[in-house]
Formats: sequence, C-alpha cells, structure tokens
Amino acid sequence: MAELRGKRALVTGASSGIGAAIARIFADEGAHLVLTARRKDQLDAVAAECRGKGVTVDVIVADLGKAGEAARLWAAATAGAAVDILVNNAGFGYFRPFGEVEAAREAELVQLNMTALVELSRAFVVTRKAAAGASYLLNIASIGAYQSVPNMALYAASKAFVRNFTEALHDELSATHASATVVCPGGTKTEFHAQAGAGNYSWIANASMMSAEECARKSVRAMLKKKRSYIPGLINKLSCFGVRLVPRWFASWMARRVLGKPRPGELPQRSAA
Repeated sequence: MAELRGKRALVTGASSGIGAAIARIFADEGAHLVLTARRKDQLDAVAAECRGKGVTVDVIVADLGKAGEAARLWAAATAGAAVDILVNNAGFGYFRPFGEVEAAREAELVQLNMTALVELSRAFVVTRKAAAGASYLLNIASIGAYQSVPNMALYAASKAFVRNFTEALHDELSATHASATVVCPGGTKTEFHAQAGAGNYSWIANASMMSAEECARKSVRAMLKKKRSYIPGLINKLSCFGVRLVPRWFASWMARRVLGKPRPGELPQRSAA
C-alpha cells in the first residue's frame, strides 16, 4: 500500500464501522485525511487516533442525508488542498416492510445512499480524471445489490444503483489516471444491524459476518488494484454467484429466510455514521 503515502483521502461515514477502519488503514500508510460524519464526538476520537500516526486530519461534521450537504462538504474538503481518494461509505438502511417507516426516513435514505454519493462522485471525477497521478474513487455498496431483498427493499435497490453506477464509471475512467471501484460487503460487525432493526439472522448470515477491519483491509486492496467490483468473503462471493443460477423470485425467497424477521418494536433514532 505504499502508493497511499502522501495522498489525501476524503472518507464519509468515518465515525465508526467500515469508514473508521478505512481511515485507520489510510493513516497507517501515511495518507492525509478528511473525515466526515454526523457524530462529532466519535468523529473526533477517530481523527485523534489517526493524527497519532503522524498524518494530518481535517474533520468536517456533515449530514449527507440532507440536500445541499454534499456540495458544502466537497467545497470545505478541497478548500486547502486536492482530494486524491474519495471513499463514499456513509449510508444506512432499515429492516422493515416498505411503507411501515415514515416517508421522511425513506427520503433520507435515497438522499444519503444515492444522491449524495452521486454528487460527491461527480465532483471527484470532474476534478481528477484529467489530473496527473493516480486517484481513486471507492464506493461501498452491499451484496444486496445483486438481488431484491424483502424487508430491505429500498436499501437493496439503492445499493444496486451504487453498484451499476460505479461499474460504469470504472469503464469510463479506464483511459485516465483515475479509477472507480465498488465493494459489496455482506454482513459486517458494525452498528448497522441495530440501527436497521435487524439481527434475527439465520446461521448462514451469522457465519458470513466479517469484522469491519477485515472488510476495510480487503476493500482498500481492491481499490488500489483498480478492481471494477469486489465482494469480500467466500460465502458472500458464492451467494452472489449463486443468484445468477436461480430464478429471481427464488433468490428473493432465500434472502427472506436467511435474514429472518425484523425485530419487533420501534426503530431507534438514526445515528448512522
């Protein structure tokens, strides 16, 4: 990962989970950072840890689930220096039948998981595709991008968008110094599941769970290899390959059995990174 040294990376959703783990890897390898999330206290803690590794870290508190925040974030992140690496990690989902969650939360999901990601990706591509030196766009999707997922209909659809969008960008950028990679993790040990109201998973789902650190390490390596798309974990790879061999209704039926039933009760207030 020597090529990370001296680069400057913007990481969204950096206060916890995969985003925080990616930030730590970048810092270990000598990359300077711009970290953003909604939760300032947790963001400051990650930033302090990364500064201890000898790199500069800028912190920008932003809620990308709100219109206009992506543009404000990019302007602030690039005011003093260019961004060589953009990691669009921020996102959230909920594990409930469609229509049982307030409309405002659904609109926020669309804004964060897709609209803000597109706005930041556009700013990055416009800036970097004609620039000298390698630059990297890393978008975090999900294995849900490969099929419909009952009780996570909107989340899985948003990740299918991210996957298709990023793969097209990868091909468009192939003749430039910039690259685009989409990573589609399966279950990862983060706050996502509690915030989504999920967790009554089958043994298959639990067996495929990966730590945020392992997922981050594999994701960064895929980015540096300029992979078009990458699925961390053998079970996840097999499941995504397997859905190509069965009818789409059967893949959806299996997803319902693997993920189990939503946890009862109200969803917690969103505190996604």
